[in-house]
Amino acid sequence: MIYTTIKQMLPNLFSTKKRYHLFLLLCLNTALCFALVGYRMVHIGFDTSQVNDLNDLFYTRSTTFLFLVWNLLLAWAPYLISLPLNRLPSKWLALPVLAIWLMFLPNAPYIVTDLLHVHYRPPVPQWYDVLMIFSFAWTGLLLGFLSLLDVHGFLEKNLGKRQAGLLMGGIIVLCSFGVYLGRYQRWNTWDLLLEPYQLFWDMVAVLMHPFLNLGSLGLAAVMAGVLGVGYLTLRTLVSER
Repeated sequence: MIYTTIKQMLPNLFSTKKRYHLFLLLCLNTALCFALVGYRMVHIGFDTSQVNDLNDLFYTRSTTFLFLVWNLLLAWAPYLISLPLNRLPSKWLALPVLAIWLMFLPNAPYIVTDLLHVHYRPPVPQWYDVLMIFSFAWTGLLLGFLSLLDVHGFLEKNLGKRQAGLLMGGIIVLCSFGVYLGRYQRWNTWDLLLEPYQLFWDMVAVLMHPFLNLGSLGLAAVMAGVLGVGYLTLRTLVSER
């Protein structure tokens, strides 16, 4: 009964049938990612009875790769937040929604940096871990790019094409810097609320002394280029369709 009700209501949450189909494909991608992690745990013979709480689970992250599941769930946040933008009853409500969306946006491309965890871990073949992490990263990028398309369309509708384009460029740069803060400074999204002052001064320190962090800060610059070109490519394909 509940399943039938959800199945009937779900398509009505999307403005077009294409958006609904994309949502289903993203769910399929996510299910595949989770299945790859699950199969890996079975293959290495991981004993779930050893896990009593979240702390135990954290210490097994290098063998279970369950951190990828959490990272992908966070990557869904900006996509889900951007979906109702064009259905808000007031444009002013879009401001807090966009602020929250921007907070969560770096979580989508962040998973690409999890490729740094690829090492040969017997008995799992290295190629399996590469493809597994790539699958998570690919799904995260799709969620991020589709989210950017939604926001770009909303900004063009309300601000104009030129202003929207400039804002999207700035958003991609901020998003890339957010990935750097997460990977090397180890800040999380919720730290914007829990420790805003410490986070702010860490950002100021990095920006005031960029050459001291050049080796790691390059991640933000390269990520901005990759995301920018990737987004423009996807947007061109969508507009031509």
